[in-house]
Amino acid sequence: MSAAIEMDLRQAEIYQHWTDDIVRFADLDRLNHVNNVAFATYCESGRVDFLEHCWPGCTDGSGIGWVIAEFKLQYLAAGHYPNQVRIGTRVLRLGNSSLVLGQGLFIAGSCFATAESVLVWADTRQQTSLPMDEALKQRLRSYL
Repeated sequence: MSAAIEMDLRQAEIYQHWTDDIVRFADLDRLNHVNNVAFATYCESGRVDFLEHCWPGCTDGSGIGWVIAEFKLQYLAAGHYPNQVRIGTRVLRLGNSSLVLGQGLFIAGSCFATAESVLVWADTRQQTSLPMDEALKQRLRSYL
């Protein structure tokens, strides 16, 4: 995998790709803060939107596409209802059959969480990793 790009994922200006979502009432815990499951769901929304933008059909689970191998989430502040959530997504590292995505979750311009995900390009039927197509790698490089 290529060398890590050190970036502050809390900075909105590092993201080229954005996904919009909302804080739902169902996303709240007993203290009326966004719960931990909702943080992961916002990341998933941004991750899937980004991957589908780069390579349509790659997340449908019906053959060759992305599987998630690792997910790390850093909570920075509470989120509240009602609100709009902006999810920034970018490539941090690109390998032969895997990549690392960095994400920032923002409400009103303020970052309330960051995440990193390791994804593997795989044949989901055979459950084996595969090298990425060169055209896919080229598309992903534009987000490094």
